[in-house]
Amino acid sequence: MELFLTGLPLLAASKLTLSQLLAAGVMVGSLIVAWSFFHWRAAVKVAFVIALLEGAIRKWLLPGGQEMIYFLKDTFLVGAYIKFFLFPDPELRSYSLKIPTTAICMLAAMIFPAALNSNIGSALLAVYGLKIYLFYIPLLFLMPYLFRTERDMNRQMTWYALIAIPICMLGVVQFASGASSQLNVYAQESEQGISGFGFGEKVRITGTFSYITGHLTFIIFFSALTISLLAQNQTRWKWLLMGGVLPLLAANAMMNGSRASIYIIGFVLIGFTLAAVAGQLGNNKKFTAMLLSAMAICALAGSYFFYEAYLNLSTRAKVSDDNVYTRAVEHPLNALEQSLSDAGFGGFGIGMAHPATEGMRRALKIPAPTKKAPVYDMEVAQVVVELGPLLAVAWYVLRLICVFTVWGAYFACRSTFQKPILLMAALLNLPYMLMGVVYNHTANMLLFGVTGLAFVSLVEPVVKRRFPQGRRQQLNPDKSKTPVLAAK
Repeated sequence: MELFLTGLPLLAASKLTLSQLLAAGVMVGSLIVAWSFFHWRAAVKVAFVIALLEGAIRKWLLPGGQEMIYFLKDTFLVGAYIKFFLFPDPELRSYSLKIPTTAICMLAAMIFPAALNSNIGSALLAVYGLKIYLFYIPLLFLMPYLFRTERDMNRQMTWYALIAIPICMLGVVQFASGASSQLNVYAQESEQGISGFGFGEKVRITGTFSYITGHLTFIIFFSALTISLLAQNQTRWKWLLMGGVLPLLAANAMMNGSRASIYIIGFVLIGFTLAAVAGQLGNNKKFTAMLLSAMAICALAGSYFFYEAYLNLSTRAKVSDDNVYTRAVEHPLNALEQSLSDAGFGGFGIGMAHPATEGMRRALKIPAPTKKAPVYDMEVAQVVVELGPLLAVAWYVLRLICVFTVWGAYFACRSTFQKPILLMAALLNLPYMLMGVVYNHTANMLLFGVTGLAFVSLVEPVVKRRFPQGRRQQLNPDKSKTPVLAAK
């Protein structure tokens, strides 16, 4: 495999000049946008698959075109956005989405003044800053209409969850390989203190992602997705999800070396268990037993097949000088206090501390900013520094509206199919209020995508038709074929 990966850069566009890369990117991007316009549902699904694989393409297949690959999934979404919002299918006009659309749009619009900050010094960089904050928010409105039936939705979500198996297997191979391996490009390009466990020669894995944070996000979201699928009666391949996907995700969490994934997966497990015991997940009576079985399989696999990974993670946790309270409360508060002092009233400009911004300045010879934005490892503080306190409040109020809307939808929902999806979105939104979203494009896309998917329970027909109960059952004798937009 390493010989194969070593030869892949020969296929790369590394010998092309910047202007040639841009020309090729514009041509390919135009074709993708055109295709996505006519196949918007397929384009969104392709974008979510690319989000999992783009790191592998950037590291091994096209290392000379990393910047282009970074925008590949977004190009698919552009065509889908144009079609959905400007030229919607006639069938979509029959439904309306009952979420606080006006408030979300107004709060998103309040972010735009941050792009006018003179410290940015470039209209292109200002547009890019807006992109990293706002580009995935339209998924809130698009995702509820992505699937036509419950059966289609469940089937494709299951296949998406199964993509975790090859990604996790790559992680296992990365952990077994050394830091000098072509499989561990990230370890060679970063400092040992970041890419290693702090002791020994093992490196923290990144799977198909460019950075550890992207792989961490993948572990968290796919663990929650797998658990939600186990809670649905319609899901097939449950034995593979329990005995394959979840144990591999648990192993990758240990090999990744981040304790956040362990804590959040535990939080999601507790949330689903409590909901199942309280009868809030429908009629899947075997769900609790499946969860316990999956946890037992994970424990056995961890103690037998992945003991070294467990040992590395536990040792790293012991030698660390912080704890959950420090990381979740004390550290964010201290960072927020410092950022309020640094930001002043208007901040340093949107996206000014993003690593890609500096790379764009160098590549396009854009002058350095008058004031260089300080960098924080807590995103709340970073948002305050970039946007200023007032606009930062608008950003987090927008996020809180999503949190309250999805929790309200969960408690109001009566559909046993949609309940687990709503709970997944509700539980994931809570920890990600503090975790990286703006500066973690994987989390940005997945979080707004999952939240939008949960909003399917808030889609209602514009004109409600009333049928006698017998007539309604005759129209939809197979509940799995019920239009997902009409399922409540």
